[in-house]
Amino acid sequence: MSKHGRRIRLTAGAAIALLGGGFAINAWMNRVPETRVYEGTVAGQLLLVGSDGRTLTLSIGWGCEKQPELVVRESADAVKVSLRHTVPPGFCDPGGIGQITTHLNRPLGTRALNDATGKPAVHFDERDLLRPVFLPENYSPYPAGRMVHLPGLAPLPTDTPAWASGYRLGTGPEQGNLIISQTLRNSAPPEGRAALVKGHPAAITQSDPNGGPRSLTWSDGTYTFVVTTGAPPRLSDEELVRVAENLR
Repeated sequence: MSKHGRRIRLTAGAAIALLGGGFAINAWMNRVPETRVYEGTVAGQLLLVGSDGRTLTLSIGWGCEKQPELVVRESADAVKVSLRHTVPPGFCDPGGIGQITTHLNRPLGTRALNDATGKPAVHFDERDLLRPVFLPENYSPYPAGRMVHLPGLAPLPTDTPAWASGYRLGTGPEQGNLIISQTLRNSAPPEGRAALVKGHPAAITQSDPNGGPRSLTWSDGTYTFVVTTGAPPRLSDEELVRVAENLR
């Protein structure tokens, strides 16, 4: 082949390579961003094992992603629970707060409950959760999936079993709220107005006297309980004590 022919072939090859490279660069620049899916730990969140031994409920807040999912993997001697996060490309909104639930194939029983790292997952056993046998008139439990939360109310610790139950006045616009929390920790009542609950010293506190939540706190030697009223009309001190006295 002549030098001229080889030159033509080399030039054509280079052009094809450049053209192919251009297509590749263009495809890379115009590629569709992928949805990111990954699993993370449940540490730092409140986790409840239902009284049936099969229902797991997690209180969680999220942002810039879809609502996370609880994922469980079961074996004969352990259950591993993790959070599946799904982050669509370019997706970011204020997020949300709520309670998410999943179910085991069989009751947890004596099996270990671990998080995604293999460490024990701190959780509260619903069988140990006290419930009010008295509620003020027209109060009912929060709807399923709603986060038990009040602005101005300190979050529960996540390094020891703890859980909170919420109740609201009526079913219309936000009115009265009643939150009852139980933490596996013995503690002295905070400084406040002195009270008694089932013979135990208690205290009534209100961080904002102009209208913030008001709480009754006491310990039975094993658990610390807090009964909180928030969002007008708030319960009286006497009603808080009556709710506390009727936890069973």
